[in-house]
Amino acid sequence: MQGVHDEMVRKLYANIALGEDIGQAFAPMASSFRETLLCYKIVSLNSLQYHHMALHNTEEDMAAKIVAAGQSNPLPRFAKFAPMNGLIHTEDFISPDEIRDTDFFDLVFSDYGTFDRVRAFLIHRNGMDTAMVSVAVQSDFDGSDAVQLDKTLDTVRPHFQSAFSVALHLEQRRGLTDAYTFWLDRIPSAAFILDQGMHVAFANKQAEVFFGSNESFFIDRRGEVSSRHNGHRKLFEDAVTKCRVTSKPLGPLVLEGEAAPNPFFVVMPIDVLAETPAYLAPFVRGLQPLLCMIMDPGDRPLAELENLQHYFGISKREAELLQHLVQGASMGETSHALDISYNTARNHMARIADKVSVNSQSELVRLASDLAARVPR
Repeated sequence: MQGVHDEMVRKLYANIALGEDIGQAFAPMASSFRETLLCYKIVSLNSLQYHHMALHNTEEDMAAKIVAAGQSNPLPRFAKFAPMNGLIHTEDFISPDEIRDTDFFDLVFSDYGTFDRVRAFLIHRNGMDTAMVSVAVQSDFDGSDAVQLDKTLDTVRPHFQSAFSVALHLEQRRGLTDAYTFWLDRIPSAAFILDQGMHVAFANKQAEVFFGSNESFFIDRRGEVSSRHNGHRKLFEDAVTKCRVTSKPLGPLVLEGEAAPNPFFVVMPIDVLAETPAYLAPFVRGLQPLLCMIMDPGDRPLAELENLQHYFGISKREAELLQHLVQGASMGETSHALDISYNTARNHMARIADKVSVNSQSELVRLASDLAARVPR
């Protein structure tokens, strides 16, 4: 059976690397022991809620039958107390006669034969959420075949436990990564991610500017969003709490103040589990990260300098001047910021207008704002 061991281990680590279901790595063993029913599952032992199942040597409706059998299944409860470093033999806890006398046997096993014993091992356990593999065998399954099955399970058990730990660690690291900064910087408004509570995990450039200059909101020394305005702080905190409870987007919610139009914000959950393999999802759940965006109706989107240069065919210096104008600066303020004379700034403006074929500064600013809205940063 060494070839079966080796093939299972190869498939196991290949599936981990590809993010695929490790339950499929049991296929070689299922082929070698066709008279058994093999089930790899993620189950909450108290409620018998099945988060995931991979079945071998069974019909397609087996998973539905197991779920329908519900609490009549006498087997998972033994996993609550089973050690991680050995095999479970159900006859050590419940007799084959007692198994045959259950509704579970009638609903799940009876169509396949007299399956009244199970061999199993735990792969991972976190509270009552457990990853495990179980192999049901018939009453006459004994002798060398039974010995070989136990030996195979005991040999592959540490490999599956180790591989699962690696997969879980990688998935937990993947949940919130620097990859977020790539698409955050493509949002033209202040945008940031809360990973837990009010803590900011990532923020785009606009958010950094917003928190550095806004009279109401700021990031405190703990890295958490706060506000000098009690009404704004309560509105934002309540929205974050409600969004996490309901897992539904909230907003736009207006931050009322003395001047109109007032800024508004949107809070929405990020489903980091959407791409998580089903067999890992129950073990990586935590506080759901939230994407928050704060938008000021008076703000104009700002295009990258490189985009302005590329699309308008202008120099970097001319692009810097145009950015200042888009932000609402006057020509005098722009010339001061760029440390050039007013006339030099006007000459830059004239050259840009000529290159872009527009007749006015306002039309040029509108085109640059449209570019920022249409072209990702």
